[in-house]
Amino acid sequence: MNSAPAAVELPDLAAPRGDLQFMLGVLFNQQVRAETAWRAPVRLGERLGGLDVHQLAATAPDSLAAVMQQRPAVHPFAVAMAAHVIAMCERLIALYDGQAAKVWDDCPPAATLLRRLTAFPGIGHHKATVAIALLTREYDLPLTGPADDLAAQALASCPRLSEVLVT
Repeated sequence: MNSAPAAVELPDLAAPRGDLQFMLGVLFNQQVRAETAWRAPVRLGERLGGLDVHQLAATAPDSLAAVMQQRPAVHPFAVAMAAHVIAMCERLIALYDGQAAKVWDDCPPAATLLRRLTAFPGIGHHKATVAIALLTREYDLPLTGPADDLAAQALASCPRLSEVLVT
């Protein structure tokens, strides 16, 4: 018997830390179901008593990996993901005043946003196009340039993405 996939609950970008949850969800979207990837930042925040970009950046990789490995694991590749989380937070602090929304809130051209996203450790072209598809279609972020083309690439390479998108 086939069961319907679980609903994916995307973060509220206007909520406190919603932008960081979004970036972490993009990062965790690797070899796991979408539901797992988008639940992972919430689970991590629950274990840490909240998500704070400065605290995450200052965390020792082995300590963060240990937290992520607790059952149920935040991500199956906890060691690699812990290093990526720390590096992501360091980059957010260095370039975006510790605010993930500043990566996209100036509504840059799609190509610029793609470059910004792929500059984060652990986010390659595919994850970045998925993020752009979500930002433009779920959050109505107005981008100039080929945002629709990038979203179409994401949909073509990730068939389950259409199940996530409501619009």
